[in-house]
Amino acid sequence: MKRRVLLALALVIVGLAAAAIRVVVAGRGALAEGDAAAADGRVDDAIAAWERAARWYLPFAPHVDDAYARLVETAGKGRPYALPAWRAVRSAALATRTLWTPHAGDLAEANAQIAELASREPAGAASGGPDAATRKTFHVAQLAHHPRPSPAMAWLMLLVVGAGLGGIAYLVRRTDRRSTPVADQR
Repeated sequence: MKRRVLLALALVIVGLAAAAIRVVVAGRGALAEGDAAAADGRVDDAIAAWERAARWYLPFAPHVDDAYARLVETAGKGRPYALPAWRAVRSAALATRTLWTPHAGDLAEANAQIAELASREPAGAASGGPDAATRKTFHVAQLAHHPRPSPAMAWLMLLVVGAGLGGIAYLVRRTDRRSTPVADQR
């Protein structure tokens, strides 16, 4: 029994390690692709690649922070890339949100910048109101809404699934102990 548990644990560790290597390799590749696009003057392609790199999230992986830094730096250069870069920051931060939001500070800054920039757009008059202040209030409210489940609900779901799996494991162990081998009847 111990051997099976150790084998299963080893397989889980190997699987997690393989997944982690995949995430880091793909994230670094997307970061390099973005850097090459930026060097060629294709800023839109660079923003898209850096967003992909930020979405390949793994705690403590350096490519994630580098991708966010490049996106924020690009946004700081102003028009015409500020709004797409901040939207990429927001998109990556929301995509990697699980039981916590890894780049919550970047998400808050992106939401504030997007609301400010979108409120200044002439096309924004159709959404939110005739003046910039009303449009900014509208955009802040829209950006505050996250369509995904809240972290509290995710924790609750994790607790329920864990309890269910624990119950199944208990029943299997209890059944194994009570069952007796059937004699070969020939």
